[in-house]
Amino acid sequence: MTEYVVAISFPENSTTYEVYNTITNSGSSVGLVSAAIVQRDDAGHLTITEGGDVKSGDATVGGSLIGMLIGVLGGPLGVLLGFGLGAAGGALVDASRSDDLDDAITEFGKTVRPGGNAILAQTDEADTAALDALVTKYDGAIVRRPLDEVLSELEAQQDAAEAAAEAARKKLHDEKNAEKKEKHEERVEKLKAKFS
Repeated sequence: MTEYVVAISFPENSTTYEVYNTITNSGSSVGLVSAAIVQRDDAGHLTITEGGDVKSGDATVGGSLIGMLIGVLGGPLGVLLGFGLGAAGGALVDASRSDDLDDAITEFGKTVRPGGNAILAQTDEADTAALDALVTKYDGAIVRRPLDEVLSELEAQQDAAEAAAEAARKKLHDEKNAEKKEKHEERVEKLKAKFS
């Protein structure tokens, strides 16, 4: 068995719900661990319309791997990659960056087009043929990446976000200190002018 994260999209939004019901009811035959349907509005914002952990029957995805991935796609990184810019802007940024970026997060983000939806899922598959056949039957597209690769990318994104936050704090601290020093110098100059 190999663990994957997959993004599945279809030409029609209604098909996504139909296939989501099929795979959640099929569960182990397609190797499904957890899944969610995410929808991107025309402004680029992501919402979870359905989702849960298939093995435990948990109806929430917030603390799961899928929940984290959705958070990344809908958060600051998603905006940075162009996924939160709306239909026109997002499409332009995605197209311009698609040649340069071949990571899983970018691929998953491109799957959820503005005004559309997609299934994001974690699978544990002995053979990918069953899920591929189901997606093909409904004229869908699937992006599949090994779980380890996705986890590594999420860890790298977290490390980069923490480093950026620390750099921003340091810059703000340095700016405040420079401003304070400048104000002290102004006060000294005013005092000098008064006593001259």
